[in-house]
Amino acid sequence: MSDLATPSSQFERQARWREKNPLKRWAHIATASALRRGLIERGPCEVCGADNTDAHHDDYARPMAVRWLCRAHHKAEHARLKCEQNGGEQ
Repeated sequence: MSDLATPSSQFERQARWREKNPLKRWAHIATASALRRGLIERGPCEVCGADNTDAHHDDYARPMAVRWLCRAHHKAEHARLKCEQNGGEQ
């Protein structure tokens, strides 16, 4: 079993991510709270119409301004953004 599969290593990776990304973490928490409180509603994927979606933040400083994307399209959007950041290289 690889180290990536152990619960403690996953917790440690998540803890490091939270420490490095406080604004993203805050946006995720605020969005989850708004969903629970009914302030925003989950929508279908804006690309394919799938019902099971994730909130994508174009601007983490605006946690209620989200685009709803299925997991596949959310991952593709982050890959596109990463490629864009790297000057077109993946």
